[in-house]
Amino acid sequence: MKAFTLVELLVSIAIFTVITTIAVVNNSQFNSSILLTNLAYEIGLSIRQAQVYGITVKQTSLDPTKFNSGYGIHFDLTADSKSYILFEDSKLSGGEVDHEYGSGDTDIETFRIQKGNSISNIYINGANRSDVDITFLRPNPNAYIKYAEGGNNYYSTAEICIKSPQGTMRKVVVESTGQLSVVADDMTNCNN
Repeated sequence: MKAFTLVELLVSIAIFTVITTIAVVNNSQFNSSILLTNLAYEIGLSIRQAQVYGITVKQTSLDPTKFNSGYGIHFDLTADSKSYILFEDSKLSGGEVDHEYGSGDTDIETFRIQKGNSISNIYINGANRSDVDITFLRPNPNAYIKYAEGGNNYYSTAEICIKSPQGTMRKVVVESTGQLSVVADDMTNCNN
């Protein structure tokens, strides 16, 4: 019966160690990518939740007999790149919603971003911005996309770029038609 020599045993252990190291490193990168993709879909679902609240019969917080508030998502990188807010866009004294997050609006839920991930950039119609409000109002499923210094203008596209600590990126794209998509391959704007 023949056994391994010491050299053969050391070579086998070295090969096993290299393969194990590669598998562990790649597994960590794979997990990071999966977590970031899940976060992108969670952001998309939060925006969809605001749309559902905005176009269905969710009663207002100020008057439970009314069902005419708008609902939206507020992103603000200057305040916090690791959270965003689902809010009720309450009626102003004139009877109209302003389609932006501000005083008089009611916070419904604050979403916290975990695991070291963060919102890295926000683009509205291709221009870099520090904030965006995406709101919905009955009976229209379309999105109202605004930012703080944008006045009363509405925009056609908002891109929310998210980034992992390892540098992996995803992008959530919201169209004014109400269409949402999560993008992993076209990081135009996000890498700037």
